Amino acid sequence: VSGKKGRKPLADTSNLQEEIIEKPVSSKSDSLVSSTPVAKKRSISKVLDASADIPLRSDGNIDILKILKIAVRDFDQGIISLGSSRSYKSSNHLYVNSEHYIKVPKESTYDAEMYRVLVNWLRKIHGYEITGQWHLEQVCDDGDYHHLYCDLTIKKPENPHLEALLELLATASISKLDGHFEQVFKYEEQLHPREIWIVHFSREDYVVTNPYWPSEKLQEKELNVVHFWHDRDFKNVRISVRFRDTTDHMLPEIDKTELLSSSIAKLSAENDIIKAENNKIKAENDKIRAENTELKARIVKLEDMQTQNELIKNLLSISQKILT
Repeated sequence: VSGKKGRKPLADTSNLQEEIIEKPVSSKSDSLVSSTPVAKKRSISKVLDASADIPLRSDGNIDILKILKIAVRDFDQGIISLGSSRSYKSSNHLYVNSEHYIKVPKESTYDAEMYRVLVNWLRKIHGYEITGQWHLEQVCDDGDYHHLYCDLTIKKPENPHLEALLELLATASISKLDGHFEQVFKYEEQLHPREIWIVHFSREDYVVTNPYWPSEKLQEKELNVVHFWHDRDFKNVRISVRFRDTTDHMLPEIDKTELLSSSIAKLSAENDIIKAENNKIKAENDKIRAENTELKARIVKLEDMQTQNELIKNLLSISQKILT
């Protein structure tokens, strides 16, 4: 299906189920590579909420879409939320909460979280190679060398080719999406991944209800696209995805209303317990401070009495000398 050029002024999301999920910025000039396997000393559940097992498709290859869903579920809510006030860009003409020019997280915010989760899960548990900002060079149409940077790649150490190439975007316009739909194939020419994914995180109101897809030509070249919409606090996340399945057919839009796994209630309960413990400790500290204040007052009083006694003693000594 060819991409839609039009945009509605306001999204109607009332028919969508909302999902509550629980839940350092890399420079384009830096290459982040993690390839050394780490001993499996602990379950990933100790580090992340993701399952330690890698989801597989029916053909035995890893299921990139499920990996992305699991990874996003483990993004740190606070970090994504702060992106709108600390590491942000403008939504410009795109509608966010029915308004233009709203502060939204930059791509680097999502890059850092995705890299963190994939490294802690796929590399440290399973020994996969995770590379961020892979530096490539290419002679372009102008005849000059150009520097290119691929956002993320996933690779099994024993395989010669990549499992997947991930290109991340943040609240992108149609022109920006079109540019990356084409750009990603420049990476593909050099890296030869099994799958190519555009992963678009967006605060735009209707990125899921009226998603924009690549042209049929690019879909035939096996370009997979997933749009993740989320609210400012990253408590509600919805997705829309179009990808090629194991039978080599491009599946239509799916998962528009799919709920990612949620454990916010569990986290809230744990936070309540922690807050209660903190309040208890604070009360004990306040009691200790009060007792310390009382002790200090008693010490001062005793010191005053000691000073008075010394003064009386000195006066008596002087009087005795005068009398003698």
